[in-house]
Amino acid sequence: MAVTAQAVAAQDDALSLDLDEPIEVEVKGELLEIALHTGAIDFFNLLPETAARLEIKPAFPMGKSNIKIGKTKVLTGRNRSIKFTVEGMPHKARVSWFEGVSGIEGHGSVGPWALPHDRVAIRLGGALATPYSFPLFGRIDTQSFTRFTHDGGSMGLLFAVENTGSYPIASAAAGAAIAKAYDGVATDEVWEEPIFFGVQRPVRLVRLGRPLVIGPFSFDAIAVRVRDRLDGLGAGDRLPEPASADDDPSEIVVTAPDNKGPNPIFSFEIGRTALEQCSMIEYIKSAQEIRLSC
Repeated sequence: MAVTAQAVAAQDDALSLDLDEPIEVEVKGELLEIALHTGAIDFFNLLPETAARLEIKPAFPMGKSNIKIGKTKVLTGRNRSIKFTVEGMPHKARVSWFEGVSGIEGHGSVGPWALPHDRVAIRLGGALATPYSFPLFGRIDTQSFTRFTHDGGSMGLLFAVENTGSYPIASAAAGAAIAKAYDGVATDEVWEEPIFFGVQRPVRLVRLGRPLVIGPFSFDAIAVRVRDRLDGLGAGDRLPEPASADDDPSEIVVTAPDNKGPNPIFSFEIGRTALEQCSMIEYIKSAQEIRLSC
């Protein structure tokens, strides 16, 4: 059977990887292993030592890069547009590198939007294969996300294969809305979780009285970003506290909302612990679709 030019082009425009399989990127004759992160910023991010070894210099005069959460700057770095190949496909794009980055295997990371392939698929290893579809939003300098509406409102939704935590992670605002809508109660369990590129923030375990169902997933507990004024992910309403025998109704007071600090961001991230039941996740840019087989 003859293979048409269209079929070859379609095959070349798809990238399919196993979970944790690195992407081969060749820069200046050196083969790099780049991790595919589906919950971080999408652009090509090199570790600073890799950029230094390859003698990639910041562009002049626009060679500075900042990563912001809302309007809050959390990382400062450099960038430059260079030519390279991605799994043998010639490509030209802006690469960035940031001091203090950690938690990345190999030489750097990239998200689906920044790859030259139209379809990016990850084989997750699970046996379930029922199809689920979500609209794909974002661009190269943001994230590959979708939107989801639950009983308490709407939020941005990320599927993060690199997140190995035990619970999905909600921003403070999204977590408060979910807790209110699903009879949630905050516990005393607090720990730190990585947001991206090694940036850590504290979260608190919230147990839900009713399960939060998102596509094939059902959650009776979530990790919620502890309220603070560091960035928009920490801005939001207070979580419902568990009842105490010492509670005194006469001590209940009415206070005005606290509107100081950054504007709240409503986001929710589903990580590997849930995704591993699925057989595949696909990002199809031309169709603006995220497909899950779970």
